[in-house]
Amino acid sequence: MPVAVIQAPLARKPELQALPSRSQQDLKRSPASQFLTRPSRFLPPLTLAALLLHGYHPFVDDAAIYVAGVEMASRPALFANHAEFVLPHLHHSILAFLLGGAVRLTHIPIVWALFLAYIASVGITLYASWRVAAALFSGLRERWGALLTITAALTMPVAGTAIFFTDAYLTARSYSTPATLLAVAFALERRRLAAALCIVFAIALHPLMGACGAGFLLVLLLVQHARWGWLAAAAAAVFAAGAVAAHFYAAQSVPLAYRTAAVSRVYFFLNHWTWFEIFGLIPPLFVAAFVLWRRKQFSGNALQNVAAASLYTGLVAVGFALAFTRTDASFMLARLQPLRTFHILYLLFFILLGAGLGHATFHRRRWWMGAGALGLTAVAMFLTQQYAYPSLAHVEWPWVQPANPWEQAFLWIRKNAPADAFFAVDPDYQGLPQEDTVGFRAMTERGVLADRSKDGGIAAIDPALAERWWQQTEAVQGFSHWNDAERAQNLAPYGVSWIVLPATATTHFACPYRNTAVMVCQLPQTATR
Repeated sequence: MPVAVIQAPLARKPELQALPSRSQQDLKRSPASQFLTRPSRFLPPLTLAALLLHGYHPFVDDAAIYVAGVEMASRPALFANHAEFVLPHLHHSILAFLLGGAVRLTHIPIVWALFLAYIASVGITLYASWRVAAALFSGLRERWGALLTITAALTMPVAGTAIFFTDAYLTARSYSTPATLLAVAFALERRRLAAALCIVFAIALHPLMGACGAGFLLVLLLVQHARWGWLAAAAAAVFAAGAVAAHFYAAQSVPLAYRTAAVSRVYFFLNHWTWFEIFGLIPPLFVAAFVLWRRKQFSGNALQNVAAASLYTGLVAVGFALAFTRTDASFMLARLQPLRTFHILYLLFFILLGAGLGHATFHRRRWWMGAGALGLTAVAMFLTQQYAYPSLAHVEWPWVQPANPWEQAFLWIRKNAPADAFFAVDPDYQGLPQEDTVGFRAMTERGVLADRSKDGGIAAIDPALAERWWQQTEAVQGFSHWNDAERAQNLAPYGVSWIVLPATATTHFACPYRNTAVMVCQLPQTATR
């Protein structure tokens, strides 16, 4: 990838060197140069473009976990009797307290708070990407190539880690990601205190992703100072700690409930990845090795330092995963998900890829090649989002009522069901037609028995919840096909007072809400006593 890199001090405005030859006074007055060099000018339209391209869905997938925490932080009495699957993310992230506190103070509707916080996170992520590109490349072509590539690929998956660059919804990663990128940018600029503050904030938002970012940042700092002996010692220490922990946990039996929850997260274990997921680990490592190999062509210590840190971090993460995170090894170490380190490596890889694209094509004769590559990436990402959420509006604007029948039912519950109502839903409901992974607990603001999808992920990380998760999911397995007597008898011990059934199910219970996909029914009071 022919990328010409010149490391230049930021104070000298190196971006002016990449523009056509004019006097610097003319450049400073040029509207085009002011737009291209000032984030305050170009970030708002790019953020809007990213929103329209990648979509927005406030209650799907992992958002359902975090949004429930925000709701509970804004109203502590919410989920008062059934908060076991909400509390873990309240304890592990400050996002819920920050956003929930803002909702409580401003009285802004939660859907608006989520929407505004999401848009802000996208804008900050793009700004952080620009800062990293500016620290690595002096030319505007390279910087804009990097920024536009990140914008087009914002929802790109990261190998087989079950995470994306950013999500089409708000989670703690929405802010830990730009915080980590800013930490890298500040480290490249030798502003270590700012880098440390950013990575501490990332850890407070998302301990696991923040720790991955902190590990990369530490490696980058050691590489900057050529502390090769320390890097070797650090790798040895990581593998020694893993061996000790694996030996310790091997002596402990793994309860069936926790084993079931952990194995259901196939991305925990490298030996469960498909071949193309494993292949996804190669590109960022290959490019990092290529930059180091062709170091004469890629001038500039910053780029070489990032390449060396990426290669080291990626190889250590892969080695650790191969040694200790297999289904025949330690289940407890698998919770660390060391391959999530590739999240920051992938972001840096795409920044470098975009810079190469910008350098090679962002001029008069080849501009169509760059535009075509970015256009194809954008179309692929747009179609991927359409495939992932086919029954939802591409952008779920907070002022528009949903057309999805599951969301309509969930909104009816939020507005009409008693605040203390406790629900039972098929534990695999997020895989049902038209459901599109919309989270019941977050959208209805009502308690519900555990599901296999997202609550299973919580149980896989918090073993103390595994038994409860197992009991609840097994208790209601297939209850849509039970008769009413079985539902009343089997659900009563859990305090269930309402149920959600597919529209095709048979019941004689009172069902005050029905649509083409769902009906919401109330159990007789005698059954819940």
